[in-house]
Amino acid sequence: MLKPLRPNSSKNQTSRGESIPAPVGGWDAVSALADMPEDRAVVLENWFPTTKDVRVRRGHRIHGSGMGDGAVESLLPYNGLTLATSKLFAATDGKIYDVTASGAGSSSVTGLTNNRWQYVNFTTSGGKFLWVCNGADDPRHYNGSAWATPTITGVTGSDIINVNGHKNRLWFVLKDSTKAAYLATGAVAGAATTFELGGLFTKGGYLVAMATWTRDGGAGEDDVAVFISSRGQCVAYVGTDPAAAETWQLVGVFDLGSPIGRRCFTKVAGDLALVNIDGVLPLSKALETDRGASANIAITANINYAMNEAARSYASNFGWELMPYAKGTMAILNVPIQEGETQQQYVMNTLTGAWCKFTGLNANCWTVYLDNLYFGGNDGYVYQADTTGVDVTEPINAVGQGAYSYYNSPGRLKQWKLLQPLLTTDSSARPAVGISTDFRDNATLGTPTAGQSISAVYDTAIWDIDVYAVEGRTVADWTGIAGVGQCASIHFRAQTGAASISIWGVSDWGQDPWSSSVGGDVVMRMNGFNVIYEPGGFL
Repeated sequence: MLKPLRPNSSKNQTSRGESIPAPVGGWDAVSALADMPEDRAVVLENWFPTTKDVRVRRGHRIHGSGMGDGAVESLLPYNGLTLATSKLFAATDGKIYDVTASGAGSSSVTGLTNNRWQYVNFTTSGGKFLWVCNGADDPRHYNGSAWATPTITGVTGSDIINVNGHKNRLWFVLKDSTKAAYLATGAVAGAATTFELGGLFTKGGYLVAMATWTRDGGAGEDDVAVFISSRGQCVAYVGTDPAAAETWQLVGVFDLGSPIGRRCFTKVAGDLALVNIDGVLPLSKALETDRGASANIAITANINYAMNEAARSYASNFGWELMPYAKGTMAILNVPIQEGETQQQYVMNTLTGAWCKFTGLNANCWTVYLDNLYFGGNDGYVYQADTTGVDVTEPINAVGQGAYSYYNSPGRLKQWKLLQPLLTTDSSARPAVGISTDFRDNATLGTPTAGQSISAVYDTAIWDIDVYAVEGRTVADWTGIAGVGQCASIHFRAQTGAASISIWGVSDWGQDPWSSSVGGDVVMRMNGFNVIYEPGGFL
């Protein structure tokens, strides 16, 4: 006897599930929304993309204080023979302060008119020197024990606005001119010989900066002296002695975009990066590429639109600077939105090339000192970055929006119902999530639960009151969402809070004793998302 066939259960299933990766490809400010790779993000603010997840950036804390309330516009590291002889200096309020140790800075140089110093660490037979200039005051140098004013003849010392060490010589840029100047080999003072570049600057303008480009990845015969004009003309020379034609030869003059600021050159690995109105360009490729195609070879290619908008709006503001930070696998481009008040950073993972944006770090200048990252604030403080789980005392707010996806069925209507963020955390944090449809920014997000890493010191904590630290664990709570459309983009927002650690003798017995709020690290990593949706008909 024939039996009826069982109904196909798959045909009765109305909901489907999909897994979406975390946007480890980083912030994308160049692709069309309809054609953005799945691992990219429309917005990635205070989330740093690693090779396997995106994580809330670490915070910052006060390092140097007691220097007034003006902007710290220069950080000047002295690289001594040992860690013990190395120093960190900060320029603000017409003074140079020693901020090597955490705490109140001590005044080292006074009576200055400008805080915007350029510097180089330079070693001679007479020792190691930190040589600084600003184009307004006489240059200074520090020899490991004291600051001094070097005697320079042949040029006016206060006209020296930029300095570079090339082939064991100090080279200078003279402000508001087309001239460079150089000292004798191994000298930090003495007679300076001028070197005119105006005849090569056919587009006019003045000399902005000089740097050394190492074509083979290390110092040697292939070192190239490069000079950049305010109109973007880059002049390159090879050789050792600019006074002798047989040992100093012109490589060429190359037309690039106009540089942004005096700190436009930065050595990155074996290359030289130039910050200009076209983006951040590696010189190894920029000199071989027509300017019209420079966006394609820029380090900032993935955020080209945002970079161009920032350059157009803020190029004249002081504070542009690219800072490589090896320990954090970051390259940090400082973008001054409002000079002396508000800055943000475009940050690249140097391992993957993925970008994100940092906000809440109002920095005039950056440096890496003894492998740690520091910035000068707008308020007279020097801060250490990439440390703690808060920004001094304020929580870190991180916002992300992933790429739009048609879920393999373009043109088909869908209704999104549930979203599961896969978060690794050591705290009570819960992100707020939502969804936008059909390229409209229409997500509804709640308020995230702040991440507060809670730990207690053994033998001082109170039973049943204090909580011991836990290792990172995955939190995967489902959240109801509502959205109808053909494609969708996931929004996610997280917040960190202060960490609490129990310390002997802080408060009274029996009332949450010995506890004090301090800025400990908070682990918050987004690994990906699971989505439940119901497919509909084709439109």
